[in-house]
Amino acid sequence: MILDTQETFSLGQSLISATGDVVSTNIYDTGSSADIGIGEPLFVYARIGTAVVGSGATVQVVLQTDDNSAFSSPREFPLSGALAPAALTANTAIVRARLPIGLERYIRLVYRIAGASVTAGTVDAYMALDVQANNAYPSGFVVA
Repeated sequence: MILDTQETFSLGQSLISATGDVVSTNIYDTGSSADIGIGEPLFVYARIGTAVVGSGATVQVVLQTDDNSAFSSPREFPLSGALAPAALTANTAIVRARLPIGLERYIRLVYRIAGASVTAGTVDAYMALDVQANNAYPSGFVVA
């Protein structure tokens, strides 16, 4: 997976918040043609950096798109379910999703906090041509 700063939504962004939406640090402007993802699939990849802490809290990743950068009437595409802190441990990938077709000019992510406050945790999120999908296997195997 090759990452580019232009396609970064969040980098070490804090999720500490009361209930509500934490908006990604960066907004992606697709330009006036707004035809991102047509012809070749693009993916959204999000991972937890520092483990999320918050008894009773959940975090859901939602992609928002709108025709204006103020996001006055965004359309939403949930990219994850409501995840409890037990599923939000350090270095855990939480989103590996294809970018929907038919998005408007501006794209951002929101991290929807529900149930209770989040008291610790960070997230990294990117748009990329592919996603990190390797499997880590235990060492010590013997090749015959």
